[in-house]
Amino acid sequence: MSMVWGMFNYKRRILIPLIIAVIILCTSMTWLFIAMYQLVHFSEQKDQVDRQRYNIAALGKAITNAESGQRGYLLTGNTLFLDTLEQGRAETFNVIAHVEQESTGFNAVHTELQALQRLVHRKFDSMDQGIQVQLRAGSYAAHLSVSKDKGRELMTQINIRLRELDGMLAELRAKFEREIRERMIAAVIGAMLLCLLIILVLLFSYRNTTQLLEQVWQSQAVTKKLSHQADHDLLTDLPNRRSVYEHLNNIYDVSRHDSKPFAIFFMDLDGFKQVNDQYGHEVGDALLVEVANMFRKVLRQTDFLARQGGDEFVLVVSSYLYRMELVQLAQRLIQLFSRPVMVKNQPLNIGVSIGIAEYPHHGKQVKQLLHAADKAMYASKKKGKNCYSFEGE
Repeated sequence: MSMVWGMFNYKRRILIPLIIAVIILCTSMTWLFIAMYQLVHFSEQKDQVDRQRYNIAALGKAITNAESGQRGYLLTGNTLFLDTLEQGRAETFNVIAHVEQESTGFNAVHTELQALQRLVHRKFDSMDQGIQVQLRAGSYAAHLSVSKDKGRELMTQINIRLRELDGMLAELRAKFEREIRERMIAAVIGAMLLCLLIILVLLFSYRNTTQLLEQVWQSQAVTKKLSHQADHDLLTDLPNRRSVYEHLNNIYDVSRHDSKPFAIFFMDLDGFKQVNDQYGHEVGDALLVEVANMFRKVLRQTDFLARQGGDEFVLVVSSYLYRMELVQLAQRLIQLFSRPVMVKNQPLNIGVSIGIAEYPHHGKQVKQLLHAADKAMYASKKKGKNCYSFEGE
C-alpha cells in the first residue's frame, strides 16, 4: 500500500508542474493572441484613417479643379472648361462617397463630413448659378463680383472644414499609433514573461524530476542492498544458507536436463572453537573473513562458495569432467592451511575438514546431496581432520 501511495506521490509531483506549465502557456498564449488581434485591428484602423486623409486631400483638389473649370468658362466662354467642371464635380462626389463609406465607426468624422458635404453642395449650386447666368445673359460683368465673393466665401469655409477634418483624422491616427505601440509593448512583455515562466517551470520540473530520480535511485540502492543482505552473509559477504538452496536447485534442474554432474563440498574449519575461546569472537570473525578470502583465491568463477553458518562453508562445483579434478581442488583447499593464518598479527593454526558428495552418484535430490556431503565431512573429522572424504568411501 505504501509503495502504491509513493508511486502516486511521484506521479503527482511530476504532473503538477506540467499542469501549471500548460495553464501558464494557455494563459500567455491567450494574452498574446488578444494583443496581436488588437494590434492588427488598430493597424487596420490607422490604415483607414490614412486613406481618409488621402481622400480629404483628393476632395479639396477635386473641388479646386471644378472651381477652376467654372472660372475658366466664365472668363473665356469656352465650353471646354465645362468638361473640367463636370469632371471635378464627378470626382468630388465620388471622393465624398468613399470618405462617407470609410468614416463608418468614426462618429465625429462622420458628423463633420456631413457638414462638409452640405458646403460642397452649396459650392456647386453657386457655381451652377454662375454658369446659368452666363448662359442666359451672355455677359460675365453683371454678376462677376457677386459670384466671385460668394464662391470665395464658400471655398474658405470648405477649406476650414477640410483642415478641421484632417486635424481630427490626424488625432485619430496618433491615437491608433499609441494603441499600436502599447499593444506591441504588451506583446513583447507577454512573450518575455511567457519565455521566463516556461523556463522557470522547466527548471522547477527538472529539479523536481531530478529529486524524484535521486529518490528512486536511493530506493533501488536500498532495495538492492536489502536484497543482497537477505541472500548474503553479513560478515564474509558470501552467499548464505538461503542462497545455497536456491543455487543448488538451479544447478540440479540444469544437471537433470543435461545429464551433467555436479559436486558439493561441505567444509568445516578445524580448531575454530579454540580460536574463539582463546582470542575472542572479534578475532574469530576476522578469521572467518580471512578464510573466505583464501577460499576465493583458489576457486574458479564458475564455482559457488557460500557460508552455511558458524565455521561451515559450502562449495558447489558444476563444471568438471573427472573426479580427480575434485580431489585436486580439495587438496588445494587443505593446502591453504599448511601454515598458520595471520589474523590481527596473530598466527592461528587451523585446518579444514571436507566432505564431498556428487550428483547423481551420492543422491538424486538436493537434500540428499547436502546430507551426504555433511556425513562425508564428519567422516573426515573422524579420520583425523584437515582432510577430505567422499560420501561412503
